[in-house]
Amino acid sequence: MPRKPRKGDVAADEAVYGAIRRAMHMGRLSPGTKLQEPALARVLGVSRERVRKALHRLVHEGWLTAIPNRGTFVPSLTVEEMREIYDVRSMLEGAIVRRLSESHSAVAARRLKAHVAEEKAATRRADRGRLFELSGEFHVLLAELCGNDELTRLLRGLLIRSTMHFSIAAPQQFTNCAGPHDHGDIAEAILSGRADRAAKLMLGHLTGLVDLQAGRPARNQPVDLQVAFRGIDGQPAQSTGSRRP
Repeated sequence: MPRKPRKGDVAADEAVYGAIRRAMHMGRLSPGTKLQEPALARVLGVSRERVRKALHRLVHEGWLTAIPNRGTFVPSLTVEEMREIYDVRSMLEGAIVRRLSESHSAVAARRLKAHVAEEKAATRRADRGRLFELSGEFHVLLAELCGNDELTRLLRGLLIRSTMHFSIAAPQQFTNCAGPHDHGDIAEAILSGRADRAAKLMLGHLTGLVDLQAGRPARNQPVDLQVAFRGIDGQPAQSTGSRRP
C-alpha cells in the first residue's frame, strides 16, 4: 500500500513545480531546452522523484512537452502560431470585457481592483517573474468573473501557449504601450460601465503584445540550469557567472 503523502511532501513538491514555472516566467528557459531529471535534481537540491512529479504535472498542464524516447522539453512556438492564438484571444476577451462592463457584482469589482493593485506592487518591485504570473492571471480572472467555467477553461488553454512565448520574447522591462500597465485602464473602463472603451482597450492591449513579441522572435539558446535557477526559491543569488537577459 503506497505511503500517504505528508504535508511536508506536498509543500516540497509544490516548491519544485513553482521553481520551474517561475524560471519559465522569468524567461530563463529557452524554447527547445531539454529538462533532465538528474540535472534539475542537482540544481534544486531535491530527489529525482520529486523533479519527475513536477515535470509530469507541467506536461499535463501544457507548459512542457514530453517526446517519447527523447525527454521533456520547453515547447517552441512560432510567431505565426502566436499570432493565431492572439487572434482567438482578441475575439474572446473583447466579448468578456463587454459583458463585465454591462454587468458585474461588487465582489467582482473588489477582486479586480485588488488584482490590479497587486500588479502595480510587483511592477514597483521590478519582480518580472511575479508580474508575468499576475499578467496571465488578470485575463483568467476576467473570464472567471463572467461565471462561465467553459470560457475560463478555454482561455486558460490559450494562455499557456501565449504566456510561454511572451516569457521568452518580451523585454526585461515593459513599456507603457503593452504589458500589464494596460490592465489598470481596462479594469477602470469595465468598472465604469464603458463597454466600447473596455473592448477597444483590450484589443489594443493584445495587439500591442503581438507587436512586442513579433519584434523580438524567440531564439533557441543553450541554457545553464545553474544560472537559470539562481535566486529562485532559495537558490543562491550570487555568482560570477553571467545571466541571460
